[in-house]
Amino acid sequence: MARVGIIGGGPAGVGLAYRLSKGPHEVTVFEAAPELGGLARSFRLGDDNIERYYHFICATDDTYFKYLDELGITSKLRWANTRMGFFHDGTLYPFNGALDLLRCRALSPVDRVRYGSFTAYCAARTNWHALDGMPAKRWLIDLLGLEAYRVMWQPLLEVKFHDFHDQISAAWVWHRIHRVARSRGALLAKERLGFLEGGTEVLVNALVDAARSRGVTFHTSTAIGRIVHDGRTVKGLETSDGQHHKFDYVVSAVPLPLFLRMTPDLPPHYNERLERIDFIGVICVVLRASAPVSDNYWLNVNDPRIPFNGFIEYTNLNPEMTSDGTRIIYVPYYLPRHHKRWKFSDESMIADAIGSLSIVNRSFGPKDVIATAVSRDPYAQVICSTGFRLRAPEHQTPIDRLLLVESSQLYPSDRTISGTLALADSVAQMIEPA
Repeated sequence: MARVGIIGGGPAGVGLAYRLSKGPHEVTVFEAAPELGGLARSFRLGDDNIERYYHFICATDDTYFKYLDELGITSKLRWANTRMGFFHDGTLYPFNGALDLLRCRALSPVDRVRYGSFTAYCAARTNWHALDGMPAKRWLIDLLGLEAYRVMWQPLLEVKFHDFHDQISAAWVWHRIHRVARSRGALLAKERLGFLEGGTEVLVNALVDAARSRGVTFHTSTAIGRIVHDGRTVKGLETSDGQHHKFDYVVSAVPLPLFLRMTPDLPPHYNERLERIDFIGVICVVLRASAPVSDNYWLNVNDPRIPFNGFIEYTNLNPEMTSDGTRIIYVPYYLPRHHKRWKFSDESMIADAIGSLSIVNRSFGPKDVIATAVSRDPYAQVICSTGFRLRAPEHQTPIDRLLLVESSQLYPSDRTISGTLALADSVAQMIEPA
């Protein structure tokens, strides 16, 4: 029986614990926060539990479906046709299929046709390796033309990635389009997305309950101070209060910067390699409102007056998210960690978000907002620059039996729960009984 210590109680950590609980292992999970779930946990906003960050499911999320089936909660899966919009220089354009694209006056007639062909190309393409070394900016301009790039993609990249925007790999952009496009029933058909009745915490709780029933131990409010090893093999963990725990395997399921703080004595070449991988953080404003801003689930934004590149009206996907029919709106601000907005108070961020939404819909304002919350995560999005395929870390570190499950390993995919669970499955196969 192998003794396995897992650092991090988000979807990767609890998914791995669940998977290992089916084998001859003794598993312990350590989570620094008071609650399990990581970015997938919920909180109370008004009378309902609301997801701290927005999550949606695509038809291609096969690992997600496998877990739902194993846990007996597939009946909680719901699907809905959703709407997408594009707010450009004061005008809101619907963006739901071929007819909307052909009517989009933000693009020239030629650019509309090119954009439709581009979407079809991304949906059909499966080999992404040749795109890894190509900057997304150059790739998009080559395929769409300069003006269409400026209208559709330049603000999305610049507002999200700031100084890093011209370093982003074309492979990463391709996969974002590919995943959603493949989820549609036909080329440029209306978007169809899924969600769990009760939120993503239904999945997290089911994983935790199943793992606990097989003997997994979960420690919350327990930070790890140091990963202990002898330079060759992992030996265990030391919590921040000085307690020592011996393990045969240790798996880090937290962002790379946190892993590096816990393991300062890694081989220098490996440590330097991981330090070169950077992240963008997010400040996410969540509003509970009595009125909608639009009828879209996802609204991309290209307007110089608005400091974010889009927002999500989650109740346009799941109208039963609230018990009283009020609306839930997520406004994410993606920021480098040195950005001045990190010092802004929650109240300032909320006021900024409401003011920006009132530009999209002049009738929306503070009078419509019932409750608010702000979440902050400094490591929300890995910066997948060109050539990232060769820089993303493997599961096995230079220290034997010290393993990583980390969002950078999803490349070229963006962070998804389905992809994260697939990573956990891969790591579980590397852990052998003692």
